[in-house]
Amino acid sequence: MKIKIFPKNEQEFSKFFIVVMPFLLLLFGGISLLKEAYFLFVNILPQNIVFNYGFLDKLNNHITYSLLLSFLIVFLTSYLLPKTLGRRLVIFPIFFLTSLGVIGLESLDLLLGFLFPNNFFSFGNTSYTMLFKILILFAFVGLLSINILAKKEASMFISAQYLYGATLFYALSLVIYRGNFSVFSDNFFINSMYVSTHIYVGYSFVFLALLHFMTTKGINGTLYSKTLGSISFWGYLFLLPWTNFKFYFGSVLPNWIENISLYLSLSLALPLLAVTVNFFRTVTTRDEENKIIYGLVSFSFGIFLVTNLFQIVSSLSNIIPLLSLTSFEIAIRYGYVFSSILISIAFIYYLIPKIFGREIKYTRLESLTAYTLKIVVSGTLFSNALIGIISGYSWNAGANAGNPTIYGEGFALLWSLINTPLSVNLFLSVLLLLPFFLFFISVTKAIVNGEITEAETIELTEEELPV
Repeated sequence: MKIKIFPKNEQEFSKFFIVVMPFLLLLFGGISLLKEAYFLFVNILPQNIVFNYGFLDKLNNHITYSLLLSFLIVFLTSYLLPKTLGRRLVIFPIFFLTSLGVIGLESLDLLLGFLFPNNFFSFGNTSYTMLFKILILFAFVGLLSINILAKKEASMFISAQYLYGATLFYALSLVIYRGNFSVFSDNFFINSMYVSTHIYVGYSFVFLALLHFMTTKGINGTLYSKTLGSISFWGYLFLLPWTNFKFYFGSVLPNWIENISLYLSLSLALPLLAVTVNFFRTVTTRDEENKIIYGLVSFSFGIFLVTNLFQIVSSLSNIIPLLSLTSFEIAIRYGYVFSSILISIAFIYYLIPKIFGREIKYTRLESLTAYTLKIVVSGTLFSNALIGIISGYSWNAGANAGNPTIYGEGFALLWSLINTPLSVNLFLSVLLLLPFFLFFISVTKAIVNGEITEAETIELTEEELPV
């Protein structure tokens, strides 16, 4: 196996991402475990400027919401964009260097966070690289625009639309985001805009780009409706950036922005219905079924569906007062992140024979990986949602009874209620490392010792293009 330092085309560049992805997932799982451990056992574990919950939370945020997301965007753009446009990427050497710049600056932020922890923002960015990240991201958007304008097809395919949207909103979120403001409402407003544009839109569009590709090329289905695909794209594009404000309901944010967020969150039902109908009607047309890949794709869609239902249900007027300013919103973030991770793993299983010319034998190892991932992701999603619900009920009950739950006896009661799901979160963080490690073994085994099979060629014909 050879991975050239300067790949000559998109196919060779994709090898880099396939090899690095298991290591990145292990890093994500390890830091998540450390963060959960330091939250529960703060009085037992050693404390210093790095090993403390505050810094580990910022580190975890940066890896989860910046490094991993930028990695997936560049990865998918490198492989999927030529497929969906019907031609090789224009000025590929510049695209290659710009892609390395995007991932490299996020990695540099990680290093700077260790060197200057006091300058690490709450979501993991640092002020040192922010301007450079904005410039390189807009350069990346510019290269995508040039390639889209040079497409050979009459219309742009849905996966390319989502990738372009994810990249554009990633760049815009960096323009929006800043450090701490002196006015409390400014912090709420900017953080909410950043979460909506960067995490909600970014991860949702990464997932939906992969979903449309995997349901057609990955499991050999025929897309049911391009119209429904367009409805879901434009619906999520206009609605998702406004959906996080509702979780600051009753705070210092203006009422009008909270109400707009509630109404637009309820409107997510329309694009969700469109993408759901499209998914189920498309998968019924599949010609062959790889149970591991199909299971991961289907389960990732289930997580995405539940996450959007959380968004919609939490917007009801009699429910949002209970869930505002709780960790229920964290469950929604995890839902978008894990749905993208699950389908990305299925995507890599699909790509290894195509890129490396090595066959994957689906054994108990891959089955255990998929099964464990499903358990951990489901448990993490519902555990965080449960913590948010319990916290919301407790805070409201304590306030009505004149016994606040932020200190004293009220806090002790609240802690006794959420201690169990928090312990479950820690256990799930430990368990999450198992499927990531098994995935690493599976990828390594396939690339190094897999039986030789025919790899795909770089030439694109009209018949090879996904719908």
